[in-house]
Amino acid sequence: MSDRVLVIGGGIAGIQAALDLVESGAKVTLVEKGATIGGKMAVLDKNFPTLDCSICIEAPKMSEVGQHPNIELLRLAQVEAVEGEAGAFTVTIRQRADFVTDLCTRCAECVPVCPVLLPNEYEAGIASRKAIYTPIPQAVPGPYVIDLEHCLNEPPNYFPCDRCYQACSPGAIDFFMPLERVVRREVAAIIVATGFEMLDPSLMPELGYGRHPDVLTSLEFERLLTSAGPTGGEIVCPSDGRHPHSILFVLCVGSRDRRFFRHCSRFCCMYSIKHAFQAVDHGVADVRVMYMDVRAYGKGFDAFFHRTRERGVQFIRGRPALVQPNGRGLEVRFEDTATGSLETMTVDMVVLAPAVRPPQDLRQLAQVLKVDVDEDGFLAAREMRGWAHRHLPAWHLRCRVCHWP
Repeated sequence: MSDRVLVIGGGIAGIQAALDLVESGAKVTLVEKGATIGGKMAVLDKNFPTLDCSICIEAPKMSEVGQHPNIELLRLAQVEAVEGEAGAFTVTIRQRADFVTDLCTRCAECVPVCPVLLPNEYEAGIASRKAIYTPIPQAVPGPYVIDLEHCLNEPPNYFPCDRCYQACSPGAIDFFMPLERVVRREVAAIIVATGFEMLDPSLMPELGYGRHPDVLTSLEFERLLTSAGPTGGEIVCPSDGRHPHSILFVLCVGSRDRRFFRHCSRFCCMYSIKHAFQAVDHGVADVRVMYMDVRAYGKGFDAFFHRTRERGVQFIRGRPALVQPNGRGLEVRFEDTATGSLETMTVDMVVLAPAVRPPQDLRQLAQVLKVDVDEDGFLAAREMRGWAHRHLPAWHLRCRVCHWP
């Protein structure tokens, strides 16, 4: 039996799984499809309910994963095939080239000269990046990455643009790397920690997302709060750059909704309460939260909820029917379900908490792993006890919205 475990996904769940495994004496191959490990937690400002710095907690773990001799870290990689049985799996992994070698000193001289400007997915699309970039300041592995899909150099037509190559004094850029390589590993078990994505709120046009710049998703608002974000930690209205006087946070956008997802996403209540608390801290005078039910079930969660209410945040039990500009801001029409009355309010900014959904490629991964997905589209968990729990494959382990089952 191999002493190696494959961990798929380099978010906080995959990182912690890898560290726990090597602490127990196993070797780990950690596969991450993105340019850095860290996942969603790496781009958050603070964690609830303690308001501790998110990256301050995760960065040491990321660094340990990158430096541990018993952890093999493969970024820009995806699992392509799995064969064998429990204790003796043969895994085929395809890894794309990053075109930047370990000579990179992260001097950033290559970035200003790159002529290609792209939406930055690590800033939730509200800022830009170049075709050569590092995802976040604490990225692991560290060197820059070239996005060949958008780079002007397209094989075999190399060097129509060599500005980054010329600017790189250490000579770290290598456009002649093989485009990809295939890695095969023998592993005893597989842990799937592929995390989640968020529903696109533009599928609900009545909420105004994508039609008005001051209607944001929760992750976009998170980047406004973060000192390393595009606004340096200032809350501003994207439409005109002014500081909002009033913000409405809307929960359960697409979740517990027969049109989209029936499940509760479990943590949207708490991160929206955290956002409301931080908005007050940032000087926003009028902060409101519109909810279906507040589900504050974890340690310290309910106390944080009450603390936020004491800070002056208004909680409204209701569902918005329409968000539209009215010349003075954003007009929100809604039903107050506590009273049954139809109401209207005007605010400067609306922040939506979209439903958590499975990653788009999770079904394909499930087919590769030969496992089922449940009614919500996440990997189906198996209840195992006794001998079966100890000896059957670890496929049933998966991080569903960043929680161990």
